[in-house]
Amino acid sequence: MTARHSRHTTHGSALIAVFWMIAVMGMVVFAATKLLHADTTAARVIRDRAQAKRYAEMGLEVGRHPAIEQYDPLLSRSGVNGGSYSVKITTEEARFHINALLLNSDRDILRRVFLSWGFKPEFVSSLLDALKDWVDADDKVSLNGAEKREYQKLGFDSMPFNRPFKDLDEMLLVRGMETVNAVHPGWREWFTVYGDGRIDLNEARPEMIAVLAAVPMERLRPLVTLRNGKDGAHHTMDDGRLASAVQVAQLLGVTDRKIVQDLQVWSQFAGPIRRIESTGTFSTASRTIILITQNNQTLWRGEVPPSS
Repeated sequence: MTARHSRHTTHGSALIAVFWMIAVMGMVVFAATKLLHADTTAARVIRDRAQAKRYAEMGLEVGRHPAIEQYDPLLSRSGVNGGSYSVKITTEEARFHINALLLNSDRDILRRVFLSWGFKPEFVSSLLDALKDWVDADDKVSLNGAEKREYQKLGFDSMPFNRPFKDLDEMLLVRGMETVNAVHPGWREWFTVYGDGRIDLNEARPEMIAVLAAVPMERLRPLVTLRNGKDGAHHTMDDGRLASAVQVAQLLGVTDRKIVQDLQVWSQFAGPIRRIESTGTFSTASRTIILITQNNQTLWRGEVPPSS
């Protein structure tokens, strides 16, 4: 009886061990399958992003050709082996030149920019002082600004640089800009460090013109209608062209002498610096490359962080 019981116990233990091994093997196979799926998904994402960048590069080569106009149908192409590209051509001067405005101490325009984004006047005053202290050549602290001592307290011994911004990302080093970046992440679309400081009103977004002229958006309708032409779309063959600050003031109904002067000082109507933005897509991935050129010479090239 004891031997028989022992054999039954041994068989039972072996059976349990077999079941346990089957369960373990099942878990291993399941984990391997999940890992293989994850690897396959990751590989597909990498492939799609690489392909999307390839299409962005294709569009960029089309857009950089000097004979291509803003409305050329070649700037958009889809169904190319599963991918597509779309290119936008404008002027880099369609943005406010941050260095020019700061170095000319024209706080009114910059103040209106940040106020239009919903920031409180006290914060804007402090930010403008900090921005000015960053680009001026001295160590004198503006009323609410930040010079070397203030940055040393924050652990940054080599700041501020006391020179104009070389690129827009440098602005993020200025005290207060971290708040702007969090609240209004599209702030880069409003500024540039290229050009002579004047903004191209034939290319600038309507909300920027509204800020420059200190008028509400509804006053922009006559100007936008003229720019867009009969088809109501910008960058098409029937676009109208603005020609002078006086014309702009009349279209917007601006009579304030200081604002008219701002329009005359800070406006132009055909910026020479070309900005090409090419977005390539493949499957669910997209990549955008930006190229800034003048006289066919590259001033800057960069890529918007990829999205899947």
